[in-house]
Amino acid sequence: MSETILELKNIHKRFGKNNIHQGINLSLKKGESLGLLGGSGTGKSVLLRSIVGLERIDQGEILFHNKRIDNLDEEKLTPYRIKISYSFQTGALFDSINVFENIAYPLFEHTHFSYSQIKDRVGEMLKLIDLPDREEVMPSDLSGGMQKRVGMARAMILNPEVILYDEPTAGLDPANTLNVVSLMQRLKEKGLASIFVTHDIPSALMLCDRIVVLHQGKIIFDDTPLNFQASNDLIVKKFNATKD
Repeated sequence: MSETILELKNIHKRFGKNNIHQGINLSLKKGESLGLLGGSGTGKSVLLRSIVGLERIDQGEILFHNKRIDNLDEEKLTPYRIKISYSFQTGALFDSINVFENIAYPLFEHTHFSYSQIKDRVGEMLKLIDLPDREEVMPSDLSGGMQKRVGMARAMILNPEVILYDEPTAGLDPANTLNVVSLMQRLKEKGLASIFVTHDIPSALMLCDRIVVLHQGKIIFDDTPLNFQASNDLIVKKFNATKD
């Protein structure tokens, strides 16, 4: 059985009087892809942001390889943010620099690679995302789907163990959705574990080993895609009704 590399224990998160998470327990195994579903406002993205310390939980523990990380300061969190990468919904590219500089940014910040090594690594990533020879292109000259793939390449450039996908297919047409999901599948085949926050049920069923449903601050379903589709739970069935 694969080892558990990421574990959330009894997570609580509030914004004012609004209880977003009320005792979330969740684990992720090495190489596993987990689909995280829930209605708008149920705190799916907040959970991802909490894992990497962009939001601070009010109660509970977040462990990576059995090491507690939710209580670390920004400096001590940095090595873990390299191992647990966040792929933002919009791609979050820097508008003022080109594709090469966007993807290479983490290498310049966190490694001592030579320029030649960085150039080679970026070239490899561009091939992986099916955008070879686009180093000099500016983000504004890319389609939305291309921008998301470049953002994913930047998230992958330091070889993380886990990638957190925040609605990577949102707003994309079917062709670009397929491109993004195909890239996610290739990364999974390389052994990368992931949590995939999405409203895109067909993509989640295609990619994920487990489906988790978040509702009113709690996890109400955590099982295989097959059992998700067969579930008689009324809330789970509402998600199944949207998959076509």
